[in-house]
Amino acid sequence: MYRRINSGWVKHLDFEILDILCLELAFYIAYIVRHHDTFRRIPQMYIRLGLLLAVFDIAVVFFTDNYRSILQRDKWREILAVFQHVTVVELCILLYEYIIKETYEFSRTVFLLSWGFGLVFCLGGRVVWKKVIRRKLMQEKNQANMLLISSADHVGNCVQQIRGKDYRDFKISCLVIMDGGKPQERMDADIPILFGKEQLLEYIRQDVVDEVYIDYFENKQELSRFVDIFLNMGVTVHIGMSFLPDNLPNQFMEEIGENNVMTTTIKTANSWELAVKRLMDIAGAIVGLLFTGIAFLFVAPAIKIASPGPVFFKQQRVGKNGRTFYMYKFRSMYVDAEERKKELMKNNEMQGLMFKMENDPRIIGSEKGPGKGVGNFIRKTSIDELPQFWNILKGDMSLVGTRPPTVSEYEQYDLHHKIRLSMNPGLTGMWQVSGRNEITDFEEVVRLDAEYIRRWSLGLDMLILLKTVKVVLMRKGSK
Repeated sequence: MYRRINSGWVKHLDFEILDILCLELAFYIAYIVRHHDTFRRIPQMYIRLGLLLAVFDIAVVFFTDNYRSILQRDKWREILAVFQHVTVVELCILLYEYIIKETYEFSRTVFLLSWGFGLVFCLGGRVVWKKVIRRKLMQEKNQANMLLISSADHVGNCVQQIRGKDYRDFKISCLVIMDGGKPQERMDADIPILFGKEQLLEYIRQDVVDEVYIDYFENKQELSRFVDIFLNMGVTVHIGMSFLPDNLPNQFMEEIGENNVMTTTIKTANSWELAVKRLMDIAGAIVGLLFTGIAFLFVAPAIKIASPGPVFFKQQRVGKNGRTFYMYKFRSMYVDAEERKKELMKNNEMQGLMFKMENDPRIIGSEKGPGKGVGNFIRKTSIDELPQFWNILKGDMSLVGTRPPTVSEYEQYDLHHKIRLSMNPGLTGMWQVSGRNEITDFEEVVRLDAEYIRRWSLGLDMLILLKTVKVVLMRKGSK
């Protein structure tokens, strides 16, 4: 799923809030300096002006372009932008006072000090906040991996244009030359270069690819075919303006570096929607970890008594677009479970790239019979999943998403299977609440996961969470 950049004045809401706080602070400090007064004794006129200051600031931002390219601006351009912004806001206050005929009560000293302090505070606040954002933006874990498809003659110029801005939320992870030539310019040594369709498909199947930038393709028919492949994998596609096939869902214009492109993706979400989803994850993870701690007091001794070994099971799983992470569970199987899995594959009840077996002999206490023993109890009640709230708090997983495959399963994926990985994996998801015990075909799992991604909304996440509670209470089992 692609995070679509907000447009208009809400794009830099963080800077807007920061400017308002700085201007409010400057205004009230100016009042205190002039009148040697306390906050408890501020006249109603100045309280009203303080509120109007925020309103005027929002109006000025709405009707101007003061935050455009704010992360790319140098200090001199930022000083000019702050001067323009603060001056216009302060003049709005002065004009308001003139219209309602209160200028004789409004201290000129307060006005001038407020303007001066506002310039200093807003400039300082913006400089500090830009450093924070830039540092976060340029961290590798926060950057999307972009694959660039181009021609030998144009690839150097295209790379230069894409990297035209100093601070960006993506990195070029691979170059694919489609016309069989050799690049004229010298490319960065750390960027691998591939040639032709076969190497392209193999790379995108096995490696981490979040976005594809198409700068060249031999014809529009082939372009349409490959765009379908990319979209069905859940990969976001940016297309240079010379290549615009008709089969593009969710298309919109945006800038990549200094280039204008048409972007298409299986699903878009605004920044505020993803922020709310993340806040839900953090809140849910904190509550979930409290329950995990309580469960640990009872589950840990039971596991230790029934099967010597660690309480927690740690396994490498594959997350968003092929990134790997370690997922945690309460151990419900014997310590040699992974080694014994190979000999049990003949009993796999799932068709495709997922393992499922009724009365799995690797479960702790399985020798006591179906449904007996510690392992079966914590799996039936989904208690074994509780430590994954730590993965959610870290950001490796989400409350709702698609279940992360093992590395061995992922290595066998076909191209269309990767659509499951276009979002952060989840503790629960669409197929878990759609009769997971009855589903025996991996392709049906993929279909349900793809349906969830295409239909994603905060409301759908809430619905799945409510259904998950019902499934757990009814003890329908766990993956």
